[in-house]
Amino acid sequence: MKVMPSATAEEGTVMTAHLHIRIDNYSIWAFTADGWPIGDELLCFEGKTLPLQLVFLNLKTELSEEKTKEIIPLPNRKKPCDYIIIGEIINKEPFPREPARFEYLQVDCGFIVNSLDADKGEYDIGDYIRAEGRLDVYLVEEENLAKTRRDSVVRGER
Repeated sequence: MKVMPSATAEEGTVMTAHLHIRIDNYSIWAFTADGWPIGDELLCFEGKTLPLQLVFLNLKTELSEEKTKEIIPLPNRKKPCDYIIIGEIINKEPFPREPARFEYLQVDCGFIVNSLDADKGEYDIGDYIRAEGRLDVYLVEEENLAKTRRDSVVRGER
């Protein structure tokens, strides 16, 4: 992982950053969202391997005729973490604040991206979508990661 400062405070403290991440054959940039440390502690993640959750803040989403899985830099992008993703919806979850109106989509675009928001019932599992937006990255706390692993073993997944 490579850290590129995005915003700094007056005294030069790194507040947010873009992270260059390698996942299998992918090399992508993502924005540090809530939960990341600031200052020199953020810079200490350079070169580390960490459990991460990728979240896509979609600005535009539509069904895709293409049945491919890929992530493409947004043309004329202003930030390195702006992308177009094309992929298959593999899971849906209710949107916590308004579950009757909205849902989160989990999309496989070659790797798993979480939390694309959509109107409830607009898309089905198995649909392919094309979305434009910003890729964010969250640190996964070890206890949450362990719970997720335990839950998936209980459900028979691996």
